[in-house]
Amino acid sequence: MNQWTKKRILDAFTELVSEEGYDNVTAEMIMKRADVGKTTFYRYFRNKAAVMYAHYQELYDEAIADENCTTLTDLFTLLLKTTRERPEELHMFDTIGYDSYREFIYTYTYNRGRQIIESAWGRPLSSKEDFVVAFFCGGGARILEEWACGRYGDLSNEEAGKAIGSLVQPRYSVQLDDRTKKKKGTKRGKRTE
Repeated sequence: MNQWTKKRILDAFTELVSEEGYDNVTAEMIMKRADVGKTTFYRYFRNKAAVMYAHYQELYDEAIADENCTTLTDLFTLLLKTTRERPEELHMFDTIGYDSYREFIYTYTYNRGRQIIESAWGRPLSSKEDFVVAFFCGGGARILEEWACGRYGDLSNEEAGKAIGSLVQPRYSVQLDDRTKKKKGTKRGKRTE
């Protein structure tokens, strides 16, 4: 993917959402703002939701690398912190359906968590293990929305991250290494036991 073209599309998306709100933005508006044609846009993204996914994935991936996350608890704390520090994202939870922001949060945390755990264990997850990760991430997406809305306001990011981390079964508790945090495409981790 041409990174310059992708950046123009993502920047146009961010500007338009800030100005118009996600629901009012169309793929055509993004194309016009980014000064790209339909063919170019659809070569990279299937719709505006795919642009949203790419935008937030980039933000979270960069935050993970920048914040020196080393454990899953660090990762949970970062997600909570990032959500509260960007109140403009709150309206993104108003999106509904398969291409919603909540679905993005679930998909991102599930894929990231699964990659980290499988890398640490050196094997694919069993169906039961996969179910546990998916269930945990599904509920986490809802809790993140409630957190962004101010529920649990008396907890700090760190306290809430530790509380979530305490729910993780010890065998799923793995440590992220530098390759996990910094290299896209190479997801590696190790057990913390």
